[in-house]
Amino acid sequence: MSADLAGKNAIVTGAASGIGRAAALRLAADGANTFCVDRDEEGLAQVVGILGEGHTGFAADLGLASSCREVVAASRRHWHDRIHILVNAAAILIREPTLQHSRAAWNLTLDINLKAPFLISQEVVATMIETGIRGSIVNVGSVEAVLPGRGHVAYTASKGAITMLTRSAAFEAAPHGIRVNAVAPGVVATGMNADLREDPESWSEMLAGIPMGRHAEPEEIAAVIAFLASDEPSFVTGEILTSDGGWTLH
Repeated sequence: MSADLAGKNAIVTGAASGIGRAAALRLAADGANTFCVDRDEEGLAQVVGILGEGHTGFAADLGLASSCREVVAASRRHWHDRIHILVNAAAILIREPTLQHSRAAWNLTLDINLKAPFLISQEVVATMIETGIRGSIVNVGSVEAVLPGRGHVAYTASKGAITMLTRSAAFEAAPHGIRVNAVAPGVVATGMNADLREDPESWSEMLAGIPMGRHAEPEEIAAVIAFLASDEPSFVTGEILTSDGGWTLH
């Protein structure tokens, strides 16, 4: 089923690559006007070039609080305050053992993976309330909220927090008709794990724990995002929709 997003305005962070890129392309294919955000200007330009007229790129470092506020301010100006959808997909993963994990890596991970979704969502929800739009926010979490990865302490902590950010925001936004949900992907073929995929033995061991026996493609996660962003699940909010090929079943 293809979600009908015709006429909807959507902000997508992390839109230059991975799940964010796939989400921007899918939302646009389903009719949305996309405001693509990323710090990778070259990758951003490529995506916007594919999307074509009616779609916009905005370069921003979401590790900075000021940039998070400017993202929403710029999208408000662009769409005359009409924001219907927000997809918080931007994230980083820095692999360091817990005992050796640097404070700099910890702070950067939490700034991008958790603080940015909070700050942007805060501004977007306020805008939706102001304009009376019954919008939808979709956060990209991870199964690592419940299944920690070795050397992923900051990433895992940030994704666990995204679960509760989603639920807390959903609880408070619901009276305004605004839904907040999240998708929790399992193993997805993105730049985050490109190095692991180059090691056939390690990658095979990882896939062995997935009942479906394979990884997901970003487009498969984007399909879930598009569904949650649409009006189809109109009575669904605060939900963490796991998309992991059965990884968390055992």
